[in-house]
Amino acid sequence: MPLALRFVAHSEVGLVRKNNQDSAYVSPTMLVVADGMGGAAAGDLASAIAVRELRAVDAERTGADMLDALEEAINAAGAAISELTEADPRLDGMGSTVCGAMFDGSRLGLANIGDSRAYRYRDGEFVRLTRDHSWVQTLVDEGRITEAEALEHPHRSLILRVINGQPNHLPDLELVDAAAGDRLMICSDGLCGFVTDEVIAARMDGDREAVLASLVDLALHEGGQDNITIIVADIVEGEPEGTARVLGAAASLDLDNPLETTGEQPPVAPAAGPRPGPEDAELIRYAPLARRRASSRVKLLLLVLLPLLAIGAGGWAWYSYVQRQYYLGADKETLAIFQGVPQQVFSVPLSHVVVPDTTRVADLPLYYQEQVRGTLPAESLDGAKQTLDFLREKAAACIKQREDRQNPTPSPTPATTSPSPSVTSTTGTPAATGTPNGSPSPTPTPTAPTTPEAPTEC
Repeated sequence: MPLALRFVAHSEVGLVRKNNQDSAYVSPTMLVVADGMGGAAAGDLASAIAVRELRAVDAERTGADMLDALEEAINAAGAAISELTEADPRLDGMGSTVCGAMFDGSRLGLANIGDSRAYRYRDGEFVRLTRDHSWVQTLVDEGRITEAEALEHPHRSLILRVINGQPNHLPDLELVDAAAGDRLMICSDGLCGFVTDEVIAARMDGDREAVLASLVDLALHEGGQDNITIIVADIVEGEPEGTARVLGAAASLDLDNPLETTGEQPPVAPAAGPRPGPEDAELIRYAPLARRRASSRVKLLLLVLLPLLAIGAGGWAWYSYVQRQYYLGADKETLAIFQGVPQQVFSVPLSHVVVPDTTRVADLPLYYQEQVRGTLPAESLDGAKQTLDFLREKAAACIKQREDRQNPTPSPTPATTSPSPSVTSTTGTPAATGTPNGSPSPTPTPTAPTTPEAPTEC
């Protein structure tokens, strides 16, 4: 019996964000999740472009042809994003993750760039098929933090590789075997960025529609702080079912006029999650009635005192808030940790340097230069110091790469020389050897240096 995909998918704005910057695409031969980044710089547009290019290569393919098609589409998406950014500088900074799979009836062709994820659930074992291209994943791989700590890290959203027009940002490509009974789950970090793999695994049994609803509910229960996009697909024996479908930003944007349709969209009501009950609604409805019982004298006193108390409390709260804020930024030409917020009030800065550093901003990879100049917030001084250590490492690596390119080491060709004649001393001292006067010493002939490999980030 042939194998086929049976799938369900959902994409929504969540409980916090103002618009949905995720996009998705499902068909009997392709599953894709794209998570746009860039905020006001059109992350929704970037993810929609990624989905558009991947849809264009959706066809019946086999083996390595699937990987070639996925790579071609991702490169095309990067080129399209680059063109739009050049045409409108306001879009500078937009990009998108992509986690997608093509299916040929026996294998999956996987493509991944960024921190959206693909999982496989087989015989009760839940396995992550992709690796995040994020800073916290690097820390996990190095053993510096655990997977659980990664979910709470202040810079868990910092991505090292995305589709943004940079030619060195390449996807991971892999062929994965498929078997009847396999369940695939592909999601944006609106789910996996807030929930551990163990908790997700516990929700994978059962009807796929029910599993999808359970996972959406789980993401909302954790706060719904990001857009939520999830695909659940089963590999079964039989004929393909289901029609191609586009979800999220890609379903609402007019890519023929992208700059006119991108931006904030009205929040979409979540498909699942807590709703205000009737008791809560009644409390809100009748709350104003209690204030009517206050006497005029009390009202007058409150009118005088409350503004004063509010100003005093607000000022103290603001001061306390500012003192708890830290961020990394540029102190002229070098890195520094600042305490406060990167704003001014009446030309008075609300931050100051607490940890200076000698690392030059210009020595960082271009991506991090942009991040630093835009400031990198941290939830604590310790978190800011961790970020500073990471940036020092990146700067050192870039300095070495640049030095290697500028000062390649030549490989000298050994020269063959004939033995020098001996000169006999007339005083009976031992004979001295040397090159006769007038004969130049052989000069090593350098070979052409090998051009070093282009750096991946510098």
